[in-house]
Amino acid sequence: MIKDKIIYKGNPKESDLNRMNSETIDHTILKDTFSIPYAYIKKIENQKGKNYIKIFFAKDSEEELYINDDNIKSEIFEYIKNDHTDFIYSSELPSFVKYTKAQLFALVSITGIFIWSLYLAIQIESGIEYELVGGRKPGIAGVILIIANLGTFKIITGYLVLLAIAIFALIKKIKSRSMTEYLKR
Repeated sequence: MIKDKIIYKGNPKESDLNRMNSETIDHTILKDTFSIPYAYIKKIENQKGKNYIKIFFAKDSEEELYINDDNIKSEIFEYIKNDHTDFIYSSELPSFVKYTKAQLFALVSITGIFIWSLYLAIQIESGIEYELVGGRKPGIAGVILIIANLGTFKIITGYLVLLAIAIFALIKKIKSRSMTEYLKR
């Protein structure tokens, strides 16, 4: 519900909804809802094919308004766009890299760990001994050394499994890329 430049999110009871209309609002109904004033909102996203409108507010907070009907979702977005003239409207297809940043980072990370641990595993299997020095907890090098001690076969098998999962997530994310409407300050 949107009233007085505030977006209310919640699940009111059916009996409470029946008592409410566009002119009068029983404010006791609103006490169980989460409210986001327009003044707090930094950005609003409406992506085609998704059943929610994403609202970014405060420092790093975000909230999703789930709406199952695409027509109603579009109407709500249009209402906010027309109701608040401080927002700048734009519509674009997100870039491949921007949209899949997390999946690409996962691919690069597991590949880097794989190469490093595989190199150490090959060295260990050829007779070279490695030792962790220092009294602190082992950092990333210690973790890589532990992985390297598993052996090349297990490292390759583990990498292929993680690579398959990362590629599956990347493909799924790419398929969900669609036009997105933005309202930004």
